[in-house]
Formats: sequence, structure tokens, C-alpha cells
Amino acid sequence: MSIDDFRDTAPAFLPEDFFVGRLEGWAVFESLVGGLQKRASISATGTLDRDTGAVTFVETYEFDDGHSDTLHWTIRKIGAGRYSGLENRLEGEAKGEQAGCAFHWKYTRDTPQADGSSTKLNFDDWFYPSTSGLAWYVVVRGAPAFRSARLTQEDMTGLTAAAADRSMPRRRHRRGIRCRMLRP
Repeated sequence: MSIDDFRDTAPAFLPEDFFVGRLEGWAVFESLVGGLQKRASISATGTLDRDTGAVTFVETYEFDDGHSDTLHWTIRKIGAGRYSGLENRLEGEAKGEQAGCAFHWKYTRDTPQADGSSTKLNFDDWFYPSTSGLAWYVVVRGAPAFRSARLTQEDMTGLTAAAADRSMPRRRHRRGIRCRMLRP
């Protein structure tokens, strides 16, 4: 799937609009070989610096196993449909592409775990809006030594689902995350 597949779709998903204000959501972490791994609630707040155009976005995941993870993002538009992002646990910077109703966000992050350890993971996020203000946020992540799995879109007006690219072998450590975020 390519961001170009979404050029003529609507409504537009603009990160500089969606990530500003208060958002709430929930996530389900699933193994791509089957099974629920954990759940999380998400709370987030974003502000836009009108002078620089940068979005400061803070999102907190509260996991059902008792641990939490807070991300402190700075997101900048760097060109037509192109974005970059910084966060304190990233390896390098996040890179984003937007076209029509889709926003594609990729990065590698050292992610804290419940036992106090951390795991460096690749993230390959796709965001899609709905007309109700709800955004579907679908992620596939895996260890950085392996290529991230790709996502496919099943229904733009309802559910979206993550599926492994059929050309790559499935690996047990790769997980899918399905999230919904909305304005309270």
C-alpha cells in the first residue's frame, strides 16, 4: 500500500489539525499469529505553535498490566504532504506522509515494558479519519532487525485492520495494534 493510493479520498486527515486539542482513545495489542496480548487506554493533548507551525503532542498509554508510557512529540510539516517528528525515545526522527484521508507515520522507538526493560521497535502507523471525528489508528510494529509489516485497509467508513504483507514471513514477536482516538 502506498500513500498515493489515498490522493483523491476524503475527508482529509491533517496531523496539524487532528493532533491539536484533547484526544482520548483505546488500544488492543494483538499478535499477528493470534491472540490478545494487552489493552491500553490513551489520553493525549496537543497544541499548535502558530509561529512555527509545530505541533506539540503528549500521549499517555495506560496498560492493563499496570505500566504506562508517555510520548512527548514535536511534529512539523516539512513540505507538501510531508512531516517529521521528534520524541525523546526515538532512534533518529519520525517520518510522515499525508494524502487524502490517510496519514502514514514511521519511526523506531525504545519502548518501555512492564518489567522495567525496554525494547526497540519499528512502528509503521496508518491514521484514517471518519466523519464523526473518530480516527482509526492502525499500527504494526516489530523488532528493528526485521522489516515492518505492512497494513491493508478493509473499510474506510468503518473498521480498518492490520494484515501482514503476504510476501514476508510471519514472526511471533511482531504485533499489531488497533486504536481508536476521538475528541471527548
